[in-house]
Amino acid sequence: MDYETADGSQFSLREEWSDDAESPQFLGTLITAFVDGNAYVGKSTHGLDDLDEQDVFDLLEPVPSDNIFPIFSDDLTQAPPFDTDEHYLKAPQFTYEDRQPGRTFVADRMRNEATTLQLLSEKPHPSLAKYYGCVVKDGRVTHLSLARYHCNLVQHVQVGLSEEDCDQILEQLRSGLEYLHGLGIAHNDINPENVCIDASGHAVIIDFDSAAPFGEAL
Repeated sequence: MDYETADGSQFSLREEWSDDAESPQFLGTLITAFVDGNAYVGKSTHGLDDLDEQDVFDLLEPVPSDNIFPIFSDDLTQAPPFDTDEHYLKAPQFTYEDRQPGRTFVADRMRNEATTLQLLSEKPHPSLAKYYGCVVKDGRVTHLSLARYHCNLVQHVQVGLSEEDCDQILEQLRSGLEYLHGLGIAHNDINPENVCIDASGHAVIIDFDSAAPFGEAL
């Protein structure tokens, strides 16, 4: 469940379950939030239906900025003013463990994605996500500004696609991946949710937080 309060604070609540397919066990509810531009995280033993807004606030713990927000540097582009109707601001994804001091995995991953997107903005392709730059606060990258697309492939197939439509999408994805590989980069996470469809019906590959140069460890 995602929601935003009147002051612009953003909250995300997700129930966590064990991997047992036959009898999954409830593990708790993970809470992540951005309040006044600062990141918070919390965890509850209760399900979504048993938590109210005050419960959520009481559970929040601050996440150190250097754990999830990489330092902005001159080799990156700062995003121009954005319009949320046209731009998607990608925030870092973090867990309860990321509140621990010195744990910088999320920040490192966001930095890697910004570096990949910077290269793609300088060498664009119509089947790869359009990137505008980093949103910066206090010298750190808090969001990545990208084009907002019509829907993802999971949603797109619900309307029903002809064989010709499918062939066209596959060709657009093949073209984008060949171009990406030509730059020496592997995406490493191609799936229907990481393929979007723009307003003209063109397939676009998104989500480069797992991307890496060929041969580099993930």
